[in-house]
Amino acid sequence: MYSQMFLAGSLVALNCLADSAIAPKFLWSAAEPAGAKISCDKGVAWKTEGGKFALDFEAGQGEWPGLAVQPQDGTWDLGPWGHVEMTLTNPGEKPLSVGLRVDNPGDWRKSPWNSENVYLKPGETKIGKVIFGYQYGFQKGFKLDSSKVCAVKVFLNGKGKEPRRLILGDISAAGASGERPPVDPSHVVVKPKDGVLPGAPLAVNVTRKGETVPLKPKSGYWNLGDYLKLVVSVRNTGTTSVTPTVAIDASGERISARNVKTLAKGAKAVIEIPFIPEKPWYAKGDGKDVKPVGGTKFESHRVKGILFGAAEANGQYEVVSAKAEAVVAKVPSWLGKRPPVEGKWHQTLAEEFNDGKVNEKIWGTYASNYWDKRTHFSKDNLVFKDGKISLHYEKKTGLVNDDPSTGKTTDYACGILNSFDHWTQLYGYFEARMKLPRKPGLWPAFWTMPDRGPAVGPEQWKRGDTHKGGMEFDIMEHLTAWGPYRFNIACHWDGYGKEHRAIGSSAVYMPADAEGYITVGLLWLPGVYAIYGNGTELARWESERVASVPAHIFFYMVSGGWANEPLDDDELPDDFTIDWFRVWQRDDLK
Repeated sequence: MYSQMFLAGSLVALNCLADSAIAPKFLWSAAEPAGAKISCDKGVAWKTEGGKFALDFEAGQGEWPGLAVQPQDGTWDLGPWGHVEMTLTNPGEKPLSVGLRVDNPGDWRKSPWNSENVYLKPGETKIGKVIFGYQYGFQKGFKLDSSKVCAVKVFLNGKGKEPRRLILGDISAAGASGERPPVDPSHVVVKPKDGVLPGAPLAVNVTRKGETVPLKPKSGYWNLGDYLKLVVSVRNTGTTSVTPTVAIDASGERISARNVKTLAKGAKAVIEIPFIPEKPWYAKGDGKDVKPVGGTKFESHRVKGILFGAAEANGQYEVVSAKAEAVVAKVPSWLGKRPPVEGKWHQTLAEEFNDGKVNEKIWGTYASNYWDKRTHFSKDNLVFKDGKISLHYEKKTGLVNDDPSTGKTTDYACGILNSFDHWTQLYGYFEARMKLPRKPGLWPAFWTMPDRGPAVGPEQWKRGDTHKGGMEFDIMEHLTAWGPYRFNIACHWDGYGKEHRAIGSSAVYMPADAEGYITVGLLWLPGVYAIYGNGTELARWESERVASVPAHIFFYMVSGGWANEPLDDDELPDDFTIDWFRVWQRDDLK
């Protein structure tokens, strides 16, 4: 998929040091710079200056220019310590984003590493710190073997149009073995037990319109990703009638209760706020000024609080309870039997996965991994059970694409289904019934890529060109951090470089059926890309630029994604399960 992957995590720095159980171990000291091996990227130079290290970066270097500090022989045994730290100073007049990374031996894309970023204002000094086993803002990360550290790397994030300079103090190992990062209260995320929000009953007494009384977590956020609506019970405790207002304050967008009735003195009511928007997401045209309407940007896994007010001045009532609840989809009887729109249709593919083996006329089971770089695809990780197929994700070292000739292995495995060079279709309705994984850090998807046919050449990247009518369709792209009822939809075209264009939404909500499955479909017509969930339209884009090149299908799962939690080995394995995949074509388009 097109992704906004990043090398080192969120912008974080600490200005205080944890107490050390033993004295720090200096890895690179200005007093003895020859005590380590130094390798610089092109355009980067270092020298000692005033008892510190000065790093100078030429203009126009790559995305992450920097240097690596390595032991003279073998690796450092930093097992007795808990982190690596260094003092960073920005002597320039523009901000710097500095990445710090600690590596185990081997290719960093396959071997464990931990990384953090430090943001420095002009003239600012901070202590950068990488705690072993943590990354991306001191979240649980790769299990680095601190007894075998082969390198500490310091780099700048992003290209610089002008020369830049960074001043480093000594690089040292410090802190106690097994160190854990301090808790930032603003980053704490709590899943309320059974969806019940603590803090009720809550008295609401507002004297003017617009005034609110908050119900908030003690710190950070509530994660309500396992639910699809908030249910609030209220009782009028005032002497006059009152019309409560209720809003969920969350990242992305604040959403409010709809059509709340006025309560007479002493009356009770139940107020619901669905996470599913009232109107589907809709966009028209492909210009840069296109503004979608409908839909939502609400992020249910990052709720800051609930805001209670009144439509009248001097409103008074009591919040008796507040609870988030899931919703079971009411699936229409025709779902999966026909497209959800009128027309003369005929079925072109019915992949039921009932045979207990891969249908090689339709599916390939290998592909290049352009995404997380640490997951290899293996046919052994396509698991059939009860007439369904699961893409089974696990911690397992194995050969990339089960191919010994590559000599390449990674430590995580999953299955993939890819119809490239097997099956394509131009236009129609494409639908699958799927159950999403729940474990942190996973990234499953159901999507298409263009296929211009063998006349273009055998290479997939040539046949999959997204220029001149080609387009990537993301039908259902999910990050497990969001919870099982939200996914991303998108269209990408004109390549993945400077000319890249895209449109879509990362906050599409829908309920699962009684067995936990969602049924998602793409209606693809000339000038139309529309996404359906359980037979209901969720999103639509109308444009002359909608793809006009045949496409092949992917079902895949890797780790990561642009807004996901870190992968946790202790939580694995998990499955992305597909019950069936069915396709129709409208008679006039065949």
